[in-house]
Amino acid sequence: MTIFRLSTILRFSILLRAGFLIYGLFQDAYSAVKYTDIDYLVFTDAARYVSQGRSPYLRETYRYTPLLAWLLLPTTWLGLGGAWFSFGKVVFAASDVVAGWLLYLVLRMDRSTTSGKEKRPMSRETALKYASVWLLNPMVITISTRGSSEGLLGVIVVAMLWAAMSRRAALAGFFLGLGVHFKIYPFIYAPSLLLYFSDPSTSSALAPSSSPSSSPARITLSARARHFLNRDRIALTLTSLTTFLALNLA
Repeated sequence: MTIFRLSTILRFSILLRAGFLIYGLFQDAYSAVKYTDIDYLVFTDAARYVSQGRSPYLRETYRYTPLLAWLLLPTTWLGLGGAWFSFGKVVFAASDVVAGWLLYLVLRMDRSTTSGKEKRPMSRETALKYASVWLLNPMVITISTRGSSEGLLGVIVVAMLWAAMSRRAALAGFFLGLGVHFKIYPFIYAPSLLLYFSDPSTSSALAPSSSPSSSPARITLSARARHFLNRDRIALTLTSLTTFLALNLA
């Protein structure tokens, strides 16, 4: 019998993050060593420029997407240090929780291989243990509650993985384009996504057989290209490029 359930772990992870946030307010107020990450001050300064109708890049060292400054606009309400100043930390911490929930969903999925075979999903107990490594990890909690935006990128990447394993190529492409817009490194997942969205029927068609007519020598380069460019791969590529370009040109 399972003692802990996903709902219990999620509630406890939220309480932990709330406790860290409250402790951070105390340390910021009474300690010379501040709990809040210096990057969070950069984010909120950029948001203040946006609230004044100016560019967020007027803030020195702000080298992030304008979407982040727009997202943190509520931190400018009631002035610097007001009740809304920690809004961004709450958003980042909530992103951590959503990422952990998505991790659980991914681990519980039927995992299809390129040959079309289905692998059995991980058991609930095992999936919950792995998800708890993220949800209850004090390092993860500290990073987000100090005001680091990595939690946002984390949930985008895990959402991309969930969409891919759900065989939603366009949605996976959207998250890929959004993630690369936030920071360049999610681009490294693009080749893996392209390989994952293979068509089992075309993979078997290209597989070597004992028939002389289907030998690898007779499979032309153009045939391989046609087999590679299936509907999912085209949707993934077009959606990710469109999302990335639209966000960068906006």
